[in-house]
Amino acid sequence: MFSVRNSSSVLALSLALALSAAAVRAADVVAVKEGGELTIASTNSPPNWNPVSAIGDITTNRQQQWPLYPHPFVTGTDASVSVNADFLTSAKVVSQDPMVVEYVIRDDAVWSDGTPITVKDFEYTQKVQDPRACPDCKAAFTQGYDLVSSIETNDTGKLVRITFAKPFAPWKTLFPFILPAHVAESYGDLATSFNVGLSENVPKVSGGPYMVSDYQDGVAMTMVKNPKWYGSPAHLDTIRTRYITSVSEQLTALENGEINAVYGGTTLDTVEQANQMFGVNVEIGPTLTYYHFSLKANGDVMGDLALRKAITKVLDIADMTRRTVGQYVDDAEPMTSTAYIPGQKELQDNTGATGVGTGDVEGAKALLTDAGYTFVDGKLHTPDGNLLRDIDILTYSADPIRVQLAELAQSELAQIGITATIDAADRSRYTPEAKAGNFDIYATATALDLGALSLAQWYQTGAARNYFGYSSPTVDKLVDEISVTLDDAKTAELTNELDRALLSDAIVVPLFPITNMAVYSDSYANIFVNPSKYGTTMNIADWGLKAD
Repeated sequence: MFSVRNSSSVLALSLALALSAAAVRAADVVAVKEGGELTIASTNSPPNWNPVSAIGDITTNRQQQWPLYPHPFVTGTDASVSVNADFLTSAKVVSQDPMVVEYVIRDDAVWSDGTPITVKDFEYTQKVQDPRACPDCKAAFTQGYDLVSSIETNDTGKLVRITFAKPFAPWKTLFPFILPAHVAESYGDLATSFNVGLSENVPKVSGGPYMVSDYQDGVAMTMVKNPKWYGSPAHLDTIRTRYITSVSEQLTALENGEINAVYGGTTLDTVEQANQMFGVNVEIGPTLTYYHFSLKANGDVMGDLALRKAITKVLDIADMTRRTVGQYVDDAEPMTSTAYIPGQKELQDNTGATGVGTGDVEGAKALLTDAGYTFVDGKLHTPDGNLLRDIDILTYSADPIRVQLAELAQSELAQIGITATIDAADRSRYTPEAKAGNFDIYATATALDLGALSLAQWYQTGAARNYFGYSSPTVDKLVDEISVTLDDAKTAELTNELDRALLSDAIVVPLFPITNMAVYSDSYANIFVNPSKYGTTMNIADWGLKAD
């Protein structure tokens, strides 16, 4: 992790994009004043108010809503995961056969309306993410929750004893947000409360250090201290999130004194812009999230495996890395896997082994001609002799890197006679268009906080984010096996096998990890780049104005 204060150049950053202990360091929290206000920018207002729903589980939404909920575990700036002592006194596996996990909630943990936080909140949060209990709940993630066989407690309700029908190795990834059962109950049954009540309404209560006091859609969200907060005291009285579409405009607002902080992905332009500012701190660090292209696996064109393989072969991961993040991050490393970030010890060169993302034009052409495709005047024709229709690339207009990646892909596909059109969707259209399957190639990003099971959200049959019409018995079996494997070496072996299966099916082209940047007025302290997909607000209670 790098901090830059009014430096003349940050373009030659030597940033190893690896989330090992050697790659990042734990940030030091310093003393700050009590009181004060801070305004931070975000590119998106919440698509909904349910951060564990399929629609609500996006980066900016998770970050904005993190301060409003209890969380069993937190991720440090060095990517270490630890029990959240503000919420729990302990969380551990107490039995392996059957697998039993016990969480002990702090006695003083309550929602902002004074209702105790208890086993009932865990029970509700588990049920709405378990298709057995709520088949109509539109949850972003169901793995692990569907293995729970019972939840027990003690007289106080503060003990949460969860028994699993099968071992679930990544159990610490469960319950990232604990939902308020008593509020949900007021909205109706499980599906109605989850899909409508908690999704469409600004949170009525908070179980975190801050609570929403005002919200203006597309303009700003204002949070104030939760008077019933039971954890380490928060310092700032008020934190506002202002919605400003582009990072460049956010940095201009910061320079003009309209806001106090900016957090998000980097580009060459925004790094240069931040570097020209005075009176600010600039911190850049690696994350567990990476860009990738995902491909439709069905339909008139993309249902042909030979065409998909040619597309994934001609796209050039290394070149895209050089032309984007490589311009301002020295020695930026391209992905060679969908499951591991460069630098992780389990990483294998699975893209090389499968020929994905190698920029092999002649190899891609050979795949096509072998499958009966022809080239007429440089344009690709299908085996029945018709000109291949245009390939639609869906990208996100608010993210310059995703737009640039789509443009690079467009150029590279032209080398094999494919004409690609780019749909640069705004926030209102990006996820709905993807969910409706209105694309051929989808430029997006995945956070690997859940390890291999992060991939299950996208590619397992029937998964909430499987917008691709993709189904593979091999992938489904490997996901299930990984979820119950407690041996680390075996898990890595299975994960790499899963990775190669996805790459061989030409469903995904991993590109490179995202680097994030925190730029904030130097009047403030303790604002950090957090590698987790939950973002910088994970330590929001520490934020504050510098002490005298």
